[in-house]
Amino acid sequence: MTDLTLDEQKLFDLIEQRKVNDAKELIKNGDIRINCIDKSGMNPLDQACFRGEEELVRFLIENGANVDNRAHEQGYTCLMFAALAGNPAICQMLLDAGARAHAVNTINRTASELAAFVGQHECVSVISSHIDAGDIERILHPRGKESDVIYSPEFVTFIHDLTKTHDIHPVKITFEIAQNEHVLEHRKKLLFVIDTLFEKQLRSKEPNEPQSIKLWIILHTIRELLKFVDNNSESGKTPKELMLSFAKKLLLMEPDDEVRKNEEALFRAAVRAFPYHNSLLFQTLAKSVAKIEFGKRPACFKMILQALFGPRFTESSNFCSTCGISSAKKACSKCKIPYCSQECQKFDWPIHKKCCEAIQRRPQTSSSFIELNEEDLQKMVMKDKDKEEEIEVAQNKVEEIVEKEEE
Repeated sequence: MTDLTLDEQKLFDLIEQRKVNDAKELIKNGDIRINCIDKSGMNPLDQACFRGEEELVRFLIENGANVDNRAHEQGYTCLMFAALAGNPAICQMLLDAGARAHAVNTINRTASELAAFVGQHECVSVISSHIDAGDIERILHPRGKESDVIYSPEFVTFIHDLTKTHDIHPVKITFEIAQNEHVLEHRKKLLFVIDTLFEKQLRSKEPNEPQSIKLWIILHTIRELLKFVDNNSESGKTPKELMLSFAKKLLLMEPDDEVRKNEEALFRAAVRAFPYHNSLLFQTLAKSVAKIEFGKRPACFKMILQALFGPRFTESSNFCSTCGISSAKKACSKCKIPYCSQECQKFDWPIHKKCCEAIQRRPQTSSSFIELNEEDLQKMVMKDKDKEEEIEVAQNKVEEIVEKEEE
């Protein structure tokens, strides 16, 4: 498929020029094979992932683009391109569409390994956290369409969205369930599916300790949330109101507090309750948590994420002070603690306004991570003859990061 039509060549040019709307129109109306291949072995989806064009990636997938093209001359896949470009949303999109996380290139590196090498640690966490929707479908419907109960596609999607992510903060989980109250109609099945996924992680031929702890945190949070709703069912509040009250309870904080103590207590209880004490990762995490006096920093949430996804991820991320999302872009104008949205900032405001001044007086830490630009990425993946030079360029970038951290 390397003999491109004029429209196909134009499509690659439009993607390179980041003209997304023009590219979409050409795909709709032009002489285009959605999986045409250019001279380097890349299809349009590969190019869109490399450029970080999320809207175009979604459009191409919806129109049948191959998420597992292996024609690239160095074996790079669209997931590898997205990981190198540092776009976790595209990585998630590709994984949901069936991209293989364990595919390797000609230097025997997976997408996750490439992302880690160039400092894209949120992409690493997205890839390592992923759970296939088919696993959930098989638990819910063990006999396919002949299963005794057929659950709605929305229920399957909700469980998949809840478990596939690296965003495991209890307030985030609570918000998700509060916005999808319908899942409470099948609360026992919800818990059963997550529990089954959890049990599978350490009982498979290749045990996945980080995934097991991640799923355990989710499961423990939902159990505590539902317990709170049940215990307060006669309060006159709706289930959604009770769930939001649970979230507010977790966020409670006083000016002298270093961490949110209810949130801290929940995480520590989850770690203590983890049932597989022979897990080396659990043992390491439990010892690390035990060394920190309750109420002192670092918060248990950060320690769990560090154990699951590595210290670089926690150091290079801005976690929303409310829901814990790792890519918070906003901040309090005075104390600079991060938020992912105005909604999260507003939700936390009644609590935060009492603590803002005290937070301003705390010593601040900053991250010194830098990102590779598009030119650096092209050097890494486009020219086979310069492979050694590509790795050296990336290594120099990593060394710059380390040197800045040590200063």
